[in-house]
Amino acid sequence: MHASDQDKKREWKLQQRQHAQAAFPISSSLLESLFEAVDACVEESGCNHSLRFTMQWIAEHKQPEKPILGWLAEHGGVCDCEVVANAADHWEQNR
Repeated sequence: MHASDQDKKREWKLQQRQHAQAAFPISSSLLESLFEAVDACVEESGCNHSLRFTMQWIAEHKQPEKPILGWLAEHGGVCDCEVVANAADHWEQNR
């Protein structure tokens, strides 16, 4: 791969990451808090294939439910264990 092609690829990846960051429904630090809290709850209590821990965090932190749940679902987070496995992975790769 030529240097100019590598530069184009790097630029494209940066643009993709910026686009992903702009789509975060809340700040990156709040998403980190959400993922850490849900992960801890899933580790302790397991996943019942609902969003009970995610919803609990949203309510406790007075965050906008609809945009967060929509973004999580868009990135494979349709239950608490998938929030941790899929949506958190997308966030981690793009933060």
